[in-house]
Amino acid sequence: MESNDQFSKQVKSGTNTQENKKRYETLMDKVCLMAGVVTGILQFESTYGFLAFLITYLLTAILYVIGICGGHPELFYENIISDLLFDNFIRELMGFIMAWTFSFALIG
Repeated sequence: MESNDQFSKQVKSGTNTQENKKRYETLMDKVCLMAGVVTGILQFESTYGFLAFLITYLLTAILYVIGICGGHPELFYENIISDLLFDNFIRELMGFIMAWTFSFALIG
């Protein structure tokens, strides 16, 4: 009985998992840069700017899981929480801050 359970598990391809991570990273890059520009144009400062980042980051991750993954990210990623939330957090934060401060300086 145990051997049937062993073979019934779905096998994930490492290549496909890496491709999914790249696509998610590209999406988050674009969204966070645009959110940074909008935050700068709206002249948000301090806590409100970082709150805008967190809301954008989490909302995009949730919409990605629901819309793109069909509510089942475990089919596309090996470690869901790490892959979708933590791996690129600092990268996206730095891009957001760069776009935010640049557009804030241009408008202000």
